[in-house]
Amino acid sequence: MIYDGLAVLDRSTSLAGAYCTKLLADLGADVVRVEPDGGDAQRDDGLNGAMWEYLRTSQRSVSMIGAASWEHNADVVVRDVPGPSDALVAVTISALGFGGPDDGWNELGFAEEVLQARSGALAGHGHMTAEPLTVAGRIGEYVAGVFAALGAATAWRRASRTGEPETLDVSTLEAMQLTMLTVPTLFANFPGGRKAAFRFVMIPGNEPCADGNFAGITTNTVAQWKALAHAMGRVDLGDDPELVTMIGRFMRANEVLDALHTWTEAHTAAEIEAACTEARVPVAVVGNGKLLLEWEHLRERKVYVPQPGREHLRPRAPFRLHGVADRVMTRAPKVHEHEADAPWSPRAPRATTTTTANTNTAPSSLPLAGIKVLDFTAFWAGPFATAWLAAMGADVIKVESVQRPDGMRLAGSTRHGQPEALECSPLYHASNLNKRGITLDLSRPEGVAIAKQLVAQCDVVAENFTPRVIEDFGLDYPVLRAIKPDIVMLRLPAFGLTGPWRDRPGFAQTMEQLCGMAWSTGYEGGPPIIAGGVVDPLVGAHASLALVAALEHRDRTGEGQLVEVAMVDVATAVTARQVLGYQLTGALGGRRGAHGVFRCAGDDQWIAIDEARDPMPTDDRAAWCATRDKHAAASELAALGIPACAVIPGYESLDDVQLRARGYFEPVTHAVVGEQWFPAFPLRFSHGPHTCWHSPAPMLGEHNHEVLCDELGLSDAEYAALEDAAVIGHTPVAPR
Repeated sequence: MIYDGLAVLDRSTSLAGAYCTKLLADLGADVVRVEPDGGDAQRDDGLNGAMWEYLRTSQRSVSMIGAASWEHNADVVVRDVPGPSDALVAVTISALGFGGPDDGWNELGFAEEVLQARSGALAGHGHMTAEPLTVAGRIGEYVAGVFAALGAATAWRRASRTGEPETLDVSTLEAMQLTMLTVPTLFANFPGGRKAAFRFVMIPGNEPCADGNFAGITTNTVAQWKALAHAMGRVDLGDDPELVTMIGRFMRANEVLDALHTWTEAHTAAEIEAACTEARVPVAVVGNGKLLLEWEHLRERKVYVPQPGREHLRPRAPFRLHGVADRVMTRAPKVHEHEADAPWSPRAPRATTTTTANTNTAPSSLPLAGIKVLDFTAFWAGPFATAWLAAMGADVIKVESVQRPDGMRLAGSTRHGQPEALECSPLYHASNLNKRGITLDLSRPEGVAIAKQLVAQCDVVAENFTPRVIEDFGLDYPVLRAIKPDIVMLRLPAFGLTGPWRDRPGFAQTMEQLCGMAWSTGYEGGPPIIAGGVVDPLVGAHASLALVAALEHRDRTGEGQLVEVAMVDVATAVTARQVLGYQLTGALGGRRGAHGVFRCAGDDQWIAIDEARDPMPTDDRAAWCATRDKHAAASELAALGIPACAVIPGYESLDDVQLRARGYFEPVTHAVVGEQWFPAFPLRFSHGPHTCWHSPAPMLGEHNHEVLCDELGLSDAEYAALEDAAVIGHTPVAPR
C-alpha cells in the first residue's frame, strides 16, 4: 500500500472530513478516529451504522482525552477549526474557509442546501416554473472531502521531504462553486457572454420508457445529437441547425420532448439503451440502489464488495493502482476500541529514492516542481485532473490534433464558424491554465513516433479516451513502460478497463444517471434530474489524488504505475447510501425535492434555509420570507443562529466577499478573450502555491515549435514537413 504507515488523526465532524480520511485509508494510511464519549454522532446514520462503517472501514477509534498523545506524532491531522497542531500536515475543513469577513459564520454549521444557494449551484438547477432544485446526496461535501485528501497528499509530498510543518485550509463553499456548476462567472464575462439567471434541465435527459424506467441520454456534441436523431428515425431533428446546440433544444423544449417521448415511451429502457449504444450515444438506464447491484458490468468489475463484519455490499475504493495491491479491509471500529493501543512513535526520516528531477525541497518550492506530464485528455474530467498537476508546479503538455481538437473548445462558444471560435470556450480555458499545447495526429505513424519520444522525457501520461482508442494508437501502458519503465500512466475510462461496458462512451451526466444521483434529485413526484456535470471534476480530483500517490510510490520504489480511475467507480463511491439503504431497508427512496427553499419578495427571488435548525413551521416561514428581500432575510436568520443564504445566480459568485477576500478568483490574460478571473482550487497551502494560475490556456498548437524543435530536437525542415502533412498545425482540418 502506498501510504502504509502514514499516521492520520481525524478530529473532524463532517462528512467531508470522513470522506477525506476514508480515501487516505483506501491508500493505506493508518487512520485513527477521535470520538467523543458515547461515540461519533455520524454512527447514528439511519442505516444501523452502515454508512458510518463504509466511511470508517480499516480505521481505529480513540477517545478525545487520549487523542493528544496520538497527535504529537501524527503525520496528518484533519479537523474543523484551525489551531496549533504537532502534525506535519494539518488540514482544516470548514463551510466558508478562513481569512475573510465571514469567518464567524463557519460556527453556524451550514447544511449543504444552504451552501448550494451561496455557491450559485442552486440557482442553476430545476425548472424556471418551479423552485430552484437542490442536488441530493450531499455531493458538495464529498467534493470537499476529496480535495482535503488531495491537499493532504500533495502537502505531505513536500513536507515529508523538508520537515517543515504545513497547514491547509479547505472551503466547502469553494468546492461547490468550482464543481457543481460549469464556471458561470466565466460564461457571463467571456466575449459574447451575458449575465442571465435561468434554471436549466438538459435535453435530452432522463426520458420515460414503456416499462416505467427512465433512459438517461446525453448528447454533449453535435455528432451525438445527430446520431440520436438518426436512431429515433428523426433525421430532420439532427439536421436542424438550432437543435444541434443545448440552448437550441432548451428553447424548443416542447417540440423536442414530444419527439423524444414518442420514441422512448414505445420501448423499454433496455431497448433504448441498446439503440443508443449501437449509435455511440452516451446512455444509461437511470439507476437506483436496487439496479446498481444487479447490473452485469458492475458485478463483473466487482464495483461492490462485502463490508467487513456485515452481510451487505458496499462500493470498493474509487481508484485502482495496478502495481500495488488493494488494502485488505478490516471492519470499522467500535467506540474507543483502540484506546489501549500504543500511540504512534516519533517520526523517523523517510527514506526516499528520488527518480525525478524534483530535487528542490525548499518549503516555498511547488510540490510537483520537476514533474513533466504528457496530457492526452479532453473535455472536463481529464483536463481537470492535470490542471491540479499544473497548478502544483508540473510542466503539463496538452496534446490535441488539428483533426480533432479538444471537444470542450466549442462548449458554449458564441463564435461558431469564426476563426477564433476554438479559443472562446470558458470551460476549456478554466481546465487548461498553466499548460502548454501541441498538436499531433496520432492516427499517423509520424505522430505516434513523436508521442513516443515525448513519453521518454515525461513522468506522467494521462488519457481519457474510450479504452480502445489509445490502444489502437499503440500507446497503451505496456508500450509506454517499454519506453520508460518508471512511467506513471493515468487512464480515465467511463466504465473501466474491464467488463462488458468497457468500450462504451460516457460523460459525467451518464454517471449521474447510472449511479443514483439523478434518481434522488428532482421534484417530489417528478422524474429524475441530473446533477449537472459535477461527476467530471469529482473524477478529476480523485484522479489527481491517485496520481500524487502513484508518484509517491515511484519516488520511494523506483516503480512506475498504471492508474485506473473509472468514472463509474467514483460515482458509485459517492452514492453509496442508496445501495446500502436498499439492502438494509428494501426502500429505493424518492426525489429529494426543493428542500428548504422559499420564495422571497421580487421576481424569482429565493432563499435556502436549514430547516433542521429553524423552529418556525414551514408554512409560517414561507409567509415570512415572501415579504422580505432575500439578502435581508438571510441576515436576520443568521443573527438568530439559523443558517440561511440567498439563492444567487452563479455569475454573482465573482462578487462574493468571502471568495474575493480569500483570493479564490485569480486574473489571467489571454490573447483572444483578454483578462478574465478564473476560479482556483478550494484550498490554501501555508507554503504555497499562494496563487494557482500564471499562464493562460494554450491556443491550438501554440507550443508546437517550442516543444518539438527547441526541446525534442526536430529540425526546421522536419517541422515544416509535419505541418505540410497536417500531422501538426494550428488550424482545424477535416479528419482524413
